[in-house]
Amino acid sequence: MSRTDRRTAGPRTRLPQSVEPSRSHRLRYVLAAFALAMLVATSCAPGFDPPSKLDTLRILAVTIDTPYALPGDDVTLRMTVFDGAGHPDDPDSVPRSLQIIWLGGCFDPEGDLYYLCFTQIAELMGSFDGGMPPEDLVKFDAAPGSLSGTPDAHEFTFTMPNDIVSRRPKPPVGPHYGIAYVFFAACAGQIVPVELTSPGGGQVPDFPLECHDIAGNKLGSESFVIGYTQVYAFADERANANPPIEAITLDGVELPDDPADAPVVESCPVTEDDRRAAACASDQPVDDCRQYVINATIGDVAELDPGAVDIDGNPMREVVWVSYFAKGGDMSMALSLVSDATEGYLNDHDTDWVPPAEPGTYAIWAVARDQRGGSSVVRRYVRVE
Repeated sequence: MSRTDRRTAGPRTRLPQSVEPSRSHRLRYVLAAFALAMLVATSCAPGFDPPSKLDTLRILAVTIDTPYALPGDDVTLRMTVFDGAGHPDDPDSVPRSLQIIWLGGCFDPEGDLYYLCFTQIAELMGSFDGGMPPEDLVKFDAAPGSLSGTPDAHEFTFTMPNDIVSRRPKPPVGPHYGIAYVFFAACAGQIVPVELTSPGGGQVPDFPLECHDIAGNKLGSESFVIGYTQVYAFADERANANPPIEAITLDGVELPDDPADAPVVESCPVTEDDRRAAACASDQPVDDCRQYVINATIGDVAELDPGAVDIDGNPMREVVWVSYFAKGGDMSMALSLVSDATEGYLNDHDTDWVPPAEPGTYAIWAVARDQRGGSSVVRRYVRVE
């Protein structure tokens, strides 16, 4: 499953760990991670913006056309990236030039440990000598002043090896599979390779890339986002479809994909600073403002999760959830469950949105994900006056 919907933190940016455990353990991991995300999304934290607010550089999603591929398949990944610190949709901001990199070619690392790919990445980045390796290994996307207007603006395609499954011994339990890792980064500056360090003591090494400004200074997480995604191939040729989003509605009315047709809503005359300062107060300063119901229209799309059964031996379906994002305003819930593995489809997965104080046209994003690496992205528009 993709590890992109997060902010990198601190001066030593790390990638989150990810392995493919047994089916039962993996499901417990997903549910625990979901509960943690819900807690983070709804907890009060004075002085900090919620994860639904796009005020820095963010990779909202990396969507895979075939989350479960077959040996020999061409697989295309599409990045949705948004720079809340300077986006052309905002007339008061100066768009920042972005550099995006894709890094592929790491297949079946020992123990499925993603950081064992770092040595290969470091060698690739240090071996250009004025040239570039094939685009299925390393691909740069320059985006000077033009960020991802559509989910498919930045793409990367690679080919699954024909022997990605067969070259691995069949495990005594669980499915027989192969795995491909693709790493990616977005930088509001210039991506530069750095020496691969190994802290030892069981610690994960640092990612061998950094983001620098024009003066060579290292930029932080507000300007540099890194992540990776996994693509699986199974011997039994199981498939996984991306969970589709049909529409985004505001108070039950479908929002348009053209900003010129955006409906008008009332602004909430409470500043961002006042909203942050009152994050933990029982009485919120926005309580007197009108709230709008934002809902991603997602049907009962959860698929059966092969091999996953409940305590009674009944087949279980994949977990599906949706994340909401906006450049301005406040969401009551940044993340909502769409389908539970045992309870099934949950019709109520909307969120309440309080518009910002500043007038303008704002994008509302919804990202649907399932626990097996599937995802889809929809962006719609609303105008605040």
